[in-house]
Amino acid sequence: MATKTISLDEISQRGGDPDAISDRYHDQKPDSISVSWTDFVDTIQNEDDTIEYIDAIQEALATLKRRKRERDTAMPISALWETDTQQRLIAKYAFAIPPREALDYLIDQGPLVELGAWKGYWAYELEKRGGDITAYDIDPILDPWFPVQSGDQDVLLEYGEAETLVLCWPPVGSMAYESLLLHGGDVIYIGEHPGEGFKAFADMRFFDVLEARYEHVTQIDLPSHPGAKDDLHHYRPLD
Repeated sequence: MATKTISLDEISQRGGDPDAISDRYHDQKPDSISVSWTDFVDTIQNEDDTIEYIDAIQEALATLKRRKRERDTAMPISALWETDTQQRLIAKYAFAIPPREALDYLIDQGPLVELGAWKGYWAYELEKRGGDITAYDIDPILDPWFPVQSGDQDVLLEYGEAETLVLCWPPVGSMAYESLLLHGGDVIYIGEHPGEGFKAFADMRFFDVLEARYEHVTQIDLPSHPGAKDDLHHYRPLD
């Protein structure tokens, strides 16, 4: 691990004045609520079931469809899903669903350092496939999928530009924004963007800095739960 020193002036230059960086997102409202239930079912049925989260979703969908047929009820499967199964799967695995394409891409961008890793499910799937990843969370939970270490954005001072920073549904507040100020390398953000059904995570300064200070390299669409529109976005600092 490379030890990195950084000055307050450099931090200021990387972030700049959030009010002066970009007004693109400040007044933007969601255009629509993302994916439909039908789209989600069609997408997830074609995904790689060797990924444990996807296999669990496919099994849950099959069970819900069978129950609907047996009960001959008019209650939509989507309603059953949202009130029970969907929330239980999110609690067990993660908010964002990792397809094979996204995992392979992340592995190619390693070594990776993830902040706000929660249960470490994405890190687990990456390591299982040979990925090089270290994961942190400010409050690691018991019995995670992956050995998540205790740490916040300040741990980035221990890393150099060789590591790619991964932020998957970063928590509400300044953590994601401050991470950009402390990390000089590539960033991979997993979640929604303003105008795409934007939910409560990160803050607008984070998106402002990404827009103003980074080149958008790649976008990978992710299978998303109904009511969400998650994507993987790779950003590279501008010279």
